[in-house]
Amino acid sequence: MKNSVLTLALLLATVSLFAQWTNETDVNTLVAATEAEDMQSAGTSDGKTYVAYWHNLPGPEYYEMRLQLLDENGYPLFGPEGMLVNNVVPMSSYTVLWSITVDAQDNVYIGFNGSGAGNLAYVHKIAPDGTQLWGATGVNVGAGYDVKVLPLSNGEAIVSWLPGDQGVFQKFDANGNAVWADPVTIQPLVAGHKTSAGEWAEMANGDFVLIFHDRGGFGLSSIPHAQRYDTDGNAVWPSPVALTDGVYTVFNRRYPLRQDGDNLYFGYSGAVGLKFYSYLQRLNSDGTLPWGINGSDFSTQSADYERETEIAFSAGSDYVWAICEYTDPSQGMAGEYVQKFDKETGARKLSDLGKVVFPIDAAYISHRGDLQLIDDQPLFIVSDGTSNGVFPLDLLAVYLDANGDFAWPEETRPVATNDTGVKGRIQLNRPAGGNSVCVWTENRTSVGESRPYAQQVAVACLAPTAGFTASSNELDAAFTSTAVDADSIIWDLGDGNIAIGETITHTYPAPGTYTVCQYVFNACGADTLCQDISVISTGIVDLTRQYAVEIFPNPNHGVFSIGMDLPAATRVSYRIFTVWGKSVGEGTLELTGGEQVIPVQGALPAGSYLLNIQIDGQGIVLPFGVVR
Repeated sequence: MKNSVLTLALLLATVSLFAQWTNETDVNTLVAATEAEDMQSAGTSDGKTYVAYWHNLPGPEYYEMRLQLLDENGYPLFGPEGMLVNNVVPMSSYTVLWSITVDAQDNVYIGFNGSGAGNLAYVHKIAPDGTQLWGATGVNVGAGYDVKVLPLSNGEAIVSWLPGDQGVFQKFDANGNAVWADPVTIQPLVAGHKTSAGEWAEMANGDFVLIFHDRGGFGLSSIPHAQRYDTDGNAVWPSPVALTDGVYTVFNRRYPLRQDGDNLYFGYSGAVGLKFYSYLQRLNSDGTLPWGINGSDFSTQSADYERETEIAFSAGSDYVWAICEYTDPSQGMAGEYVQKFDKETGARKLSDLGKVVFPIDAAYISHRGDLQLIDDQPLFIVSDGTSNGVFPLDLLAVYLDANGDFAWPEETRPVATNDTGVKGRIQLNRPAGGNSVCVWTENRTSVGESRPYAQQVAVACLAPTAGFTASSNELDAAFTSTAVDADSIIWDLGDGNIAIGETITHTYPAPGTYTVCQYVFNACGADTLCQDISVISTGIVDLTRQYAVEIFPNPNHGVFSIGMDLPAATRVSYRIFTVWGKSVGEGTLELTGGEQVIPVQGALPAGSYLLNIQIDGQGIVLPFGVVR
């Protein structure tokens, strides 16, 4: 790269010009360069994102558990394929219920069981630097399913699992040693029923509350109950408290539980007869239900089904927010509604019917993943339709104001728009600094296997996108910015000169090819666009468009292809530079005319690079990124 780029970089040393987060929502940030079908994620207090995933292997191993950590700029910290968590658990050809959670020190807990011989259950505790705090193979807590973890404020943790018909839980110290002589069994309230642990919450005095399922069968047969336990695992309340009467839930899904001091809010939807309805229940610290059995109904309507409830609460707020997928009775059409509850009385603040975000219709637009709040306003992800696992639909972000109306003039913002891959396991993580991170798995045609992807969702503003056009009269050139959401624009004009502004005029010293770079910035990020411009007697030619030059995939893992369309046989050479001007690769080819694909093999470290291509003596520069 020319010296002017280095000079520009030095002038802007405090600005990250080449963050891993991308504005290209059809590209997104690749979390790990390896196959992953089953994935979960969790955010840290400082804006990082843990992504745990089962990595597919040939039989008889089938799967191993791996973990990636993206920093606040989207850079992977545990290598191109993440770190190995566990490859000793016996696995079959499928995965089952598992969980991850993050404690106050930003350590991540991963709880899972093998689907192979013995159904062995493990928990790993991993620090942000990748240290396995509970040993290289974690802690085998026993045998069973549905492993969940409640990190405690003193460094200990409660772990629950399902070894048979009744769930159990055990306390572990900070080093992974069992504290109690035996696990505590969750007893059913009805003889012959089964139990399993649901959600957990720690109280201010060290007690903890368990929401558990008492069920008669496998499907919609569960009645959620609550019990408070002391630090030794003894029940505090005389008997468990039923949270509903006649609204039946399922035990093998997660229901949102939010905390306000020692008061808890439990969001759920379930079957009442042949219909589905949504509720918010409040549980006081003494086990009382101030809103009565079932709690506060999301809506008083009874014609449509209410499903997949998510709730969120901001500390200090007077309200609990909820979103709910609505369907017609045939469940062939769907939409999305929002509701706002008074946290003391349970009163519905957005009318007794809730507020329509997306109407019930064949478009089937409804939420995917958790509800989050930024500035006590709802943020969530929707899919622009329903898919049976075949159709590659888009993911869009929705941000609402305090009245439940769209906060963005464009209503939705794109998150994942690649039109060749079906998206699944969609999750939206807790916000940090006004941003949240959406993570999902996707099998893209260009990759040929399911991999985990991520995209930062910026609420306060969008990161800018660079863009410009050029024109000239002999040696006098004019550049006009077409950048989007840019607060400041800086130009490297390719001949040692730098300029600032949206529209720039410049006189070049002589005809020739000049690499012009535009750097754009705002509070949410930065973007760069470099193009080789030929100044000739008849004006400026954009060589990138003339030869249809492109890099794919971009970003990549050091292995990529260069595509171009040549009018005739010619010699093509290329060189790869770091953004600081160091040459790290090159090649020369004699090519025929027509469409060409040039594979490039390399082992570049993660970062941002510039590809300089010479076609028939004319130069083109394209930026690209490498993910590790």
